[in-house]
Parts: sequence; C-alpha cells; structure tokens
Amino acid sequence: MLKYFQSFIASWRGCIELRSLPLEDKNLVFYSEGGAYHGFLLPVMSHLTEDHNLRICYLTSDQDDPLLSEPPENVKSVYVGWGSAMIFAFQTLKAKVLVMTMPDLHSFHIKRSRYPVHYIYLQHSLVSSHMVYKPGAFDHFDTILCSGSHHVSEIREWEKLNNLPEKNLYEHGYAPLDTILDMVSSQPLISKPATSNYNVLVAPSWGSEGLIENGAKELVGSLLDAGHYVTLRLHPQSRIKSAKNVKLLAANFNSHPNFEMDMDNAIFESLIKADVLISDWSGVSLEFAFGLERPVIFIDVPKKINNPRYTELENIPIEISARDKIGIILGKEKLDNVTDVVTEIMEDSEKFVTQIRALRDKTVFNIGQSAKRGSELIYDIVKK
Repeated sequence: MLKYFQSFIASWRGCIELRSLPLEDKNLVFYSEGGAYHGFLLPVMSHLTEDHNLRICYLTSDQDDPLLSEPPENVKSVYVGWGSAMIFAFQTLKAKVLVMTMPDLHSFHIKRSRYPVHYIYLQHSLVSSHMVYKPGAFDHFDTILCSGSHHVSEIREWEKLNNLPEKNLYEHGYAPLDTILDMVSSQPLISKPATSNYNVLVAPSWGSEGLIENGAKELVGSLLDAGHYVTLRLHPQSRIKSAKNVKLLAANFNSHPNFEMDMDNAIFESLIKADVLISDWSGVSLEFAFGLERPVIFIDVPKKINNPRYTELENIPIEISARDKIGIILGKEKLDNVTDVVTEIMEDSEKFVTQIRALRDKTVFNIGQSAKRGSELIYDIVKK
C-alpha cells in the first residue's frame, strides 16, 4: 500500500513537472511503458539527439526505468505512472509530436490530447496489425512507422474496409532485428562441436491460450530430461497476467543446473546463444528466425486473436503465413515428441536458411538502417 501511495505521489509530481516545462523542451515527446521497450525506442532517440540535435522529453510509466536516473544527453525524463496522472498528462499534453509503442490510443483510458499533437506509432513487433491487436488499435494515430511491407498492406486494407481516412505510413524497419544482426556480425565465428544437447529457448506469447498456460511445464521438463539446456524467456505481460503459472515454473525448475529464466526482454543474449526456439504465436519467433537464420518449433496452441474481424481482410497475418517457412509446427497433443523434433530440426536446420533470408528480405524495411531512417522520418515531421 505504501509503495502504491509513493508511486501515486511521484506520478503526479511528474505530471506537474511536465506541465511546467517550456514548450521548446517538449516539442518532441517519447512515451515508454518501461525498460522492456528501450530496444524499440532508444536507437531512434539516439539518432535524433546525436545526428539531428533534437531535445526529447521522455515519459515513462516505469518507476525503475534506467532513463529516469541516467537520461542521455538532450533527453529530459519524466515519470507519469499508470493511473490518473498519466491519463491527465496525455489529455493535457502540449507538444508537437508524440512517439509511442503502445497501441489502442483513444480507444480506452489513454486519449489524444485536447491540444493539437501529431501521434506517431512505432511498431514494437513484427507480427501483423490485424489479429493479435484489438480492433482499431491504430486508428487514432496520425503516422505509423511500419516495420515491413505487410503492415502497409494490412493497414491500408483495414482503412478501406472501415471507411477510415488514410494515415501516413512510412517504411521504417525494426530496431531489435538490426540489434540482433549487429550482435551476430560482431561475434567471432566459432565452430560448435557436434552434440545432441542443444541450447533451447522457450519464448511464449502471453495470454490465456498461450504456452505458459498450456503445457509449458511438460515441455520444459521433457527438454531438460533429454539433456538440453533450456532458457524460458518471458513476455513482460506474462509476469503480470500469468504470475501464478510463472511462479510454479520457477519452483519446479529453478534448481535445475540446465535451466534459467530470462526476465529481461530488452537484452538479446538468450536469443543469440540459442540453437533453436520453441514458441507459440509470439512475435519473437520472427526476430529469432530473421536475426539468426535459425529455425523455430511452433507449438500449435489456439491462435492469439484479439481482433475476430481479422478474417475480413484478404491479407493473411504474417504470424500464420510465415510458420512453415521458418520452422516446424508441432501439435500440442504431440508435446511428448518435442525432443525428437528438436533433434530433427537441428539436423536439417540448413534447409531453412534460404527460406528465412528470402522472407526477411522481402518483408522487412531498411534492414540494418531502421534507427537512422526512423529518426529522419520523425525529424521531418517535427520540423514541418
């Protein structure tokens, strides 16, 4: 209770501080839900402050956000929390441009400002825009920085279907993918010894139909019993929505020497060291395959559908269409066979490389240059 009260007071102090800032210090505002979103925002922010010499006002809902205590040069960090202070801060914001990775603007409690602000959505996943997101998740943004060609075609089709005005859609790219590619290219080439024991990354999506809620314990247990090294990488929302199951998984496996739990999605080490990924409908499967050119095993739990109208679009969500190109689909009822499938896919992993490269190069914009390109697009909007 005391922590909640302290957070409440701190958020309102932040809100008051934000209102007192001169307009030139909040021409360009970035909003972050917390440290887990640094991988999407910081690369673009760095180019804006260093290459374009822009000042940024950075709003965060995470009281432990490292940028609060150590903001980069030309960045003013302000804590606004999650509650009434945040709502008031958004509704009364006086700024020229606001950049955010949080969808559903103006659909729930977070509304557009009563003052003229240009809202930019920066994609925080490579997945499609019309199945895992709620209906209208992007309708109230002025500009969307698209990660890939699929986002452009889906959003245009959704606008036409719903008689919506066309938004500004720009070819941006995807910073986490660029980060992974940079990390891989900077590592020395080391030949791995022949082995039947692999580093297996289990990275489910969040939600009631996901792997955390449907078979994760059996899956991890089977992999460990077979002698594999297992890292469970949790989505930030899983720690909240599936806290009970996460605690049970930790209690069952934390003492095992070949098991670890990765709680920091802003860091990519667990992806880099993995030989193979096991996932469900998580967007991390595309980051892993496109960044590392390694295959994915998809456990076929029910689709993550937050927009039941997705079938009205001719565009098939990329998280459906890409599955058989970047990996193997394993039925949930066949979880007992997962260790055999790991061996099978690793022995035949080279066959996926060509397919993965072709899909990545066809799909993702500005590979290796997304942060620079994103900063240029935002700079042009700020200077209009």
